[in-house]
Amino acid sequence: MSEQVLEDVRRRGARRRRTRRAVVWAGRLGVAAGAVAVWELVSGTLIRPFFISSPHAVAERLIDWFGSADFWFHARFTLTSTALGFLIGAALGVSLAWPLALRRVAYRVVEPYFLMAYSIPAVALGPVFILWFGIGLAPKIVLAAYFVFFVVFINTVEGIRQVPQGLLDVTRVMGGDRWATMRSVLLPGALPYVLAALRITLPAAMIGAVVGEFIASNRGIGYLTRAAAGRYQTAGVIAGTIVLAAIVLLLSMSLRPLSRVLRWRPEVRLRGGETL
Repeated sequence: MSEQVLEDVRRRGARRRRTRRAVVWAGRLGVAAGAVAVWELVSGTLIRPFFISSPHAVAERLIDWFGSADFWFHARFTLTSTALGFLIGAALGVSLAWPLALRRVAYRVVEPYFLMAYSIPAVALGPVFILWFGIGLAPKIVLAAYFVFFVVFINTVEGIRQVPQGLLDVTRVMGGDRWATMRSVLLPGALPYVLAALRITLPAAMIGAVVGEFIASNRGIGYLTRAAAGRYQTAGVIAGTIVLAAIVLLLSMSLRPLSRVLRWRPEVRLRGGETL
């Protein structure tokens, strides 16, 4: 009897979750459809199409792009620089954070310098990176890695330092060596912070790559958008913006399964107010 009751509760919970998802998606589609309808109404009536274009003109430009091999070449360039910058920035952030977080004196010595470097706007460093590495793929990768590195580094350090000292003491009393302490206590304690930082820095890597393409490049979606702006083609500018936003959305959704890994942990609040 009790098993039947539990099964009924699970089924009702599953139905409620499906209903909530359907309502959320319906609301999202409704907001998008309403925005497009308002855009179409005001374009050419209240605002000149030169400034905001129109939905049908942007749709035509997107169709032309998607049917062109040249567009997919530029998209591959942007995605490559984003992926490589994300992986390099995340790897460096975690690799430097672990030894420094375990040595508090060393971290306090270098912390001001990391904060100073983090406070420098990455956009301001774009021309410097392009001067050093040229207009190819390298400066876009460096910019994307720069956007990722500091967020991953700071939150990895924070995750390690949030592990209760009592757990570390108990592990040592029970005979655990440094490797056992790291594997059984530090890694599980810091993992939610690391994964949350990775999740929010994936779009940041895209921003870094596109910033590099805007500053100086002859390839990439950012280059296509900048070229359209230079020719006063508003539809091309908006189409490029929509493509970049869609890519960022898809990349962010691809990391949503990380939330399932963190179900055993309480909510984590990142530096800057982001929660997971």
